[in-house]
Amino acid sequence: MSRGAARPLVAIAAVVGLAELGFATVIPLLPLYLKERLGASATLVGVVVAAFAAVETLCKTTWGSLADRIGRRPVVVGGLVLASAAPILMTVLRVPLLFVPLRLVDGTGSAALWPATAAAIVDRADPDRRATAMGTLNMFFLSGLALGPSLGLFVSGAFGSYRAGFYLASGLLLAAAALAARVLGDGRAAATGRAISTPAAGRGPGSLRRVLGTVRASPRLGAMLAVAFVQMIGVGLLAPILVIYAHEVVRLSDQAIGAVFLVVVLAVAAASIPGGRLADRVGRARAVAWGMVMASAGMWLLPVAGRGNLAMLGVAAVLLGASYALSSPAWLALMSEAAPPGRTGMVMGASETAQGAGLIVGPVFGGALYDRLGPQAPFIASAVLLTAGTALAIRVVARHRV
Repeated sequence: MSRGAARPLVAIAAVVGLAELGFATVIPLLPLYLKERLGASATLVGVVVAAFAAVETLCKTTWGSLADRIGRRPVVVGGLVLASAAPILMTVLRVPLLFVPLRLVDGTGSAALWPATAAAIVDRADPDRRATAMGTLNMFFLSGLALGPSLGLFVSGAFGSYRAGFYLASGLLLAAAALAARVLGDGRAAATGRAISTPAAGRGPGSLRRVLGTVRASPRLGAMLAVAFVQMIGVGLLAPILVIYAHEVVRLSDQAIGAVFLVVVLAVAAASIPGGRLADRVGRARAVAWGMVMASAGMWLLPVAGRGNLAMLGVAAVLLGASYALSSPAWLALMSEAAPPGRTGMVMGASETAQGAGLIVGPVFGGALYDRLGPQAPFIASAVLLTAGTALAIRVVARHRV
């Protein structure tokens, strides 16, 4: 990919990185603010966090479908402007319960970002370099995710107020909206082809009807969405217990956990572009297969890596990180290629919705498994699901030679 051709893709990815930096800035601040300043219970804090995740998951397909119809730019800019209002309102509200509807608004705005920008990347990327382009998108996304929490805590500590972090988050989201307004074209679905007719397509106002019609016309796409859902249930099982496991079993300090998270995420971000290039070179289906096999192997190592076995934990972390860097760009490229003409945004949104649904279901069972069956149980269950998802993914993409 030439430097001139890559520049617009990097600019679009930068929108995602800057926006994710803003969203991630709030991640450590909001629970602390609710608990320490407003006296909220831990249960209510959990509800506030879950409200954001749930509405974001549900709205992604709708936003992606809208981006196909009216263009990428108005969807991204509108969503980010909407989301930027939430951190400002957080500094004004004094009733913790009101943060639940506020996070519904925040999550709705956040949901617009990924489907529309991923579709914009697809619009502009060369077909034979699409995984590389998606790797660039992942690199900026992960960098924002890794740096945001530390930035929020640093700014709040420097100014002696959580409000400073919220103001920063709002400013970053507005800056991302301004950048999106500049770098995103009209990007309508018509630019990439007219939407094809599918059963139930064009009938009914909801994007769900359009998704179901598209899936009926493309069973392979439906199977890929099922893979995304199953894989993310496996990942979600670990969300509520990973830090607890690191404390109680591996005996890592808070500082060590934070350092490991930062190093691993930044390392995966740095490897995302090379991983995308490798996927374009060896074939995206093959890259997905290799990556998911590595993820399954890494997850099987985690249950047997107990206290003090840092070497095995390191191997597992390398396998899981390399898996994401290699398979994620390739998987996104395959999803975009499975989309009918004119429905790229909708399909990318549906993929995110399937993954988000898995991340909602998984944590519900992860904590219960940890309490009732022991610390290793969630990891074993996750490994089983990842292995099953890997087998299904290999079967789904086996005939795909790109």
